[in-house]
Amino acid sequence: MEESATQLVQRIAGESGKGSEEVQRLVDEKKERFAGLLTDSGAALMVAKELGVDLQLERRLQRLSIAELQDGMQNIDLVVRVMHVFSPKSFEKNGKKGVLCSLIVGDKTGETRLTLWHNDVKKMQEQGIEKGSALMIQNGYVKSFNGKPQLNLGYSGKIIPNPPEAAAAGLPSVDNQVFKLADLTEGLNDVVAVVRVLRLFPMTEFSGEHGKGKVMNFLVGDETAIIRATAWNDLVDVVGRLVENDLVKLEGAYTKQGLQGVELHLGWRARVLQNPKISGEIPSAMQLLHQKTESKKISELGAESGLVAVSARIVSVNSGQLRYNICPKCGAKVQRMESGMACDNCGEVKEPDIRAVLSVVAEDGSGRINIVAYGAPAEQLIGMRKEELQAGLAKKQPEEIIKEIEQKLAGKQIAVLGSPRQNPYSNELELIARSIEI
Repeated sequence: MEESATQLVQRIAGESGKGSEEVQRLVDEKKERFAGLLTDSGAALMVAKELGVDLQLERRLQRLSIAELQDGMQNIDLVVRVMHVFSPKSFEKNGKKGVLCSLIVGDKTGETRLTLWHNDVKKMQEQGIEKGSALMIQNGYVKSFNGKPQLNLGYSGKIIPNPPEAAAAGLPSVDNQVFKLADLTEGLNDVVAVVRVLRLFPMTEFSGEHGKGKVMNFLVGDETAIIRATAWNDLVDVVGRLVENDLVKLEGAYTKQGLQGVELHLGWRARVLQNPKISGEIPSAMQLLHQKTESKKISELGAESGLVAVSARIVSVNSGQLRYNICPKCGAKVQRMESGMACDNCGEVKEPDIRAVLSVVAEDGSGRINIVAYGAPAEQLIGMRKEELQAGLAKKQPEEIIKEIEQKLAGKQIAVLGSPRQNPYSNELELIARSIEI
């Protein structure tokens, strides 16, 4: 039989010359250090190793099925299929930060939740484990949650993807269909799609009957269609780190009918994978948007032109501050008041974020126009992410940086997707860039 934690403590005390109470104290300290993520036996084994005690334990691995799992089981092996992967979540406990990721795994007898922590989450991502992967779980243990047994990895546990076919025989199959955006219809669940990020909109916060939440809209496309997507709550932080033209795989999404057709929504079951391995190519964001956009000469532009594509050469860079302050919660522009910064939506702002802005003069042989870029397109023209820009502005004046930018950009040919508008101050026509390719 497997030795209990108490028996292990007694053996460690006997072989180390320390008292049982002292060994138990060391075990308790070890558990506390790992924020309660170690079992009693796992902590005892770590203490034994540190005290130089060789317990000479024979590994007693049990190859079990999911239906046989019971609370308290340790040192067990299973072979399972990944049925679903949730998005990793960061947390803080007892002043220590960590990350966890839950997977739903199954075999022919049923399904259960597998929870991975810290470095095991990183290993899972590096190994490319996803929905449909077969896994061999070694040295797992079972701990019940809400009355249901769930799997965890022991201190020396492993997850091994793609075990031998003989070991994986009999595992349930998984529908791994990857949808093209044009094939999406209303009311689908557990949707998988590989898309380009075309545009990101500011995050907003809201309050409802279930408490506060966050939402962020973004535009995605593949070679078949361009549609609107929406990330909710925890997924907002993940999508907020993306940039235009990123290739991503969306898993566990659902569809709803929106004002302009079917939309993709990322809720609590969804996951976003950057740079997935795919067969074939998906056109760039600029190519996808060009397919849906009319190309025009500068002389043909008017305030009512809508979204247009323009190819032009940069002549010069206009002076400016290169950034303005925005609310870190909703993304709206903040105003400087006597008492500090304030957002019309969120009130007082103690530490504002910034959004990059740059205006250039461009010509195409038919005319000249000011092209104004905000956010990601501006960062692309400037050649810096907003964090780098903020750091640069702490050392140099905007005029100095603009001169450096002009030296790099003058004479460059750019393709711009944008919307013409009448400048409210000068009354001149300008082009507001939505996407830029140099």
